[in-house]
Amino acid sequence: MLEHFTSKYQPKLLTDFTINNDLIDIIRTLAAMDNLNMLFIGNSGSGRTSLIQAIIREYYGEDIKLNHDNILTINTLKEQGISYYRSEVKIFCQTSSLIKNKKKILVLDDIDIINEQSQQVFRNCIDKYSNNVVFLASCSNTQKVIESLQSRMNVLNIKSPSEEQLKNIAVRIINAENINVNNEVLSFIVKVCNGSIRILINYLEKFKLLNKSIDFELANKVCTNISFIELEKYTKYCKENKLSNALKLINSLIVKGYSVTDILDSYFTFVKITDTLAEEKKYNIIPLLCKYIAIFHDIHEDEIELSFFTNNLINLLQE
Repeated sequence: MLEHFTSKYQPKLLTDFTINNDLIDIIRTLAAMDNLNMLFIGNSGSGRTSLIQAIIREYYGEDIKLNHDNILTINTLKEQGISYYRSEVKIFCQTSSLIKNKKKILVLDDIDIINEQSQQVFRNCIDKYSNNVVFLASCSNTQKVIESLQSRMNVLNIKSPSEEQLKNIAVRIINAENINVNNEVLSFIVKVCNGSIRILINYLEKFKLLNKSIDFELANKVCTNISFIELEKYTKYCKENKLSNALKLINSLIVKGYSVTDILDSYFTFVKITDTLAEEKKYNIIPLLCKYIAIFHDIHEDEIELSFFTNNLINLLQE
């Protein structure tokens, strides 16, 4: 069976990580001090889960199965009630380790999406069972993690990879898989992956499955929700004060089935990476985009708002 790229190229041990070398050194130091209770902060696709799994392999040995009875992973937090944390977790923490001279490991993925009451349960478990259990957690927003829980763990921030680091990862996979892409395509996918290593690898897997030479036009179709070529036309119409043309194009995207949120999110990504807009204009457009995205998330999602946005965008680009 063919192995998915995200699994095939996932770092297995700490030595396999090619970015955040300072962070890896800190983890090794904490491990040597037997102080492994850690909370990793990072965006989706930043490598939080891969890092935690690498720590587990380093701790128990490379051959450890991640579903071993000594490891409890909680990553469906939204579906579990407070009773689950009070019973299953405590039973796990109270029983002895099955591996000699090693603690058990409790992994808490996305701890910031559970309520404060449930977080209090974990805080109490750390107080009572740290002699028997290592607690490894991840989150994307520390403001939603109670202070008393953070104070009991080593809080480590995972920096987003730079474009150069993303490019190095992509080149390594391209060479290993014999994928035919040019430098223009390489630069494009590094920009549109939004700093996510997972998304970047998924793009490369799509290229591999296509089994053909990848040019910019094909990459644009494969790697973007809405073609950036369409969004470039839309921007051109707005810059030329052609309101009817811009509205016709944006409405054609709605007819194709894209939601208002899809369109705005894609345009947000486009604005960040396009060379057709001056940096000063980008700085002015992004707050406008954020305003309309907030309207759709907090108030309502109505197609008429795209017309208002387009009119505002034209006025902004004429200044």
